[in-house]
Amino acid sequence: MRQTNWRFSFKVLVPVVLAALVTICVSVAFMLWSAGKLNDRALERQTKVVSHLLERAKHTIATQQDAVTEWDEAVVALRGSTNIDRDWVADNLGYSIFSQFAHNRIYVLDRQLNPIYALREGGDAALDTYEADRSGIAAVAARLRGLDGITAIAAYNNGFADVPKETDVSLVDGKPALVSAVPIVSETDEHEVAPADTYLHVAVRFLDDGLATELMEQFLLENARFSSEADLAQGEAVLPIFDRTGKPIAWFKWTPDRPGARIMEETAPAMLAVLAFAGIVIFFLMVRLRKSYTELEAARAEAQHRALHDPLTGLANRTMFQERLTQALAGLNRGGDPVALLALDLDRFKQVNDTLGHEAGDELLKQVSARLKVLLRDTDTLARLGGDEFVVLQDAIKAVGDAEALSERIIAKVSEPYRLAGTDVRIGVSIGVAVARDAAADGLDLPARADFALYQAKEAGRNTFRLYDGAAPRDEAQPAKVA
Repeated sequence: MRQTNWRFSFKVLVPVVLAALVTICVSVAFMLWSAGKLNDRALERQTKVVSHLLERAKHTIATQQDAVTEWDEAVVALRGSTNIDRDWVADNLGYSIFSQFAHNRIYVLDRQLNPIYALREGGDAALDTYEADRSGIAAVAARLRGLDGITAIAAYNNGFADVPKETDVSLVDGKPALVSAVPIVSETDEHEVAPADTYLHVAVRFLDDGLATELMEQFLLENARFSSEADLAQGEAVLPIFDRTGKPIAWFKWTPDRPGARIMEETAPAMLAVLAFAGIVIFFLMVRLRKSYTELEAARAEAQHRALHDPLTGLANRTMFQERLTQALAGLNRGGDPVALLALDLDRFKQVNDTLGHEAGDELLKQVSARLKVLLRDTDTLARLGGDEFVVLQDAIKAVGDAEALSERIIAKVSEPYRLAGTDVRIGVSIGVAVARDAAADGLDLPARADFALYQAKEAGRNTFRLYDGAAPRDEAQPAKVA
């Protein structure tokens, strides 16, 4: 009983418990991996959204200037360098656009990129305040004074293109900002200005908490902020913001959505309940398995026997024969004695089957099997391959004569009369013998050689044997005498 318990624990209980633990670990690991992948995909989506938002913000600030840059009245108000209507410029190019869009800085620059008007945080500012911002604005505005900018303005004047705009991310007064420069041009042909003489309207929007709050409210970002440092707080995501040259100007940071972690938190109680239920189920299954273990062992043994034995005669079947042959050849390969294979085919078996019926044929096969068994050594293997085909594997014979002597005994024994269905019946047996002395040279072809010798025995008149010796059976082998 103790041995049965140990075997049950070793063969059933331990594997099941280990399988359950592995399943649980794999399931938990898979859920954690899935949650991580879900978080990664959510972060990837949010990063793309943020990147798109920042690009749209650059486009938006330039678009917000359209109302005051493509305007005949603005061109007229700025015509000449001494009679500029500065009050009109302040009202229409400064206050009006600030009241709508709250740009942090608004400048109007002349052809030399010097300011003729300045507005800071909604109030007029002295022109010399521009110097603190010049380094961050000049590079953007200068692109409209270059060849490409002049050409683009000329294309607009000729009706071939829209008003050109230059936007970029830059440091203005030491703070990261969106900078947009747009030429002030005529909306008609009446007040056209030479491309190189156009005034520029410059708008600056700092990348600050105000803009970050707008993004949070519009797209449900948490704890969004702009920073001039790349360092991250715990759990933050970051997107660097580059200027046109590829230099990082600022970093947009936010707390990313983590749907995977949220799902894990929400499902953890249910998972624990499922695991507890699974544990109870496994316990009761173990009790049932423990109770039926003896029956399972018996069924396994029976199934194993059926897999290796012929159901009619109880002899080894083809599978078991192949295993024994492989083992014998392995021993031969290690320098063992020769191996002999005898292929047997009953003569006149079909006549018995057709005359007396299948039951008599089955009984005949059983009696033949019993007669053959008594002729063999314990180390020999007798197998039924199907129908009336048998094979005998002689392992470790001393000489070829051992196989020949056994063949003669088999022919004599099988030829004795049988009592079937109240009738005496006589049959014979044809035998083909093949001997393997070297596994590499003879082993793989041993069954085919035995079959070839069997064919030769049948051709010789049946109820005899032939020995395969290369290309043809031995001529000197004589039919055995039948008693």
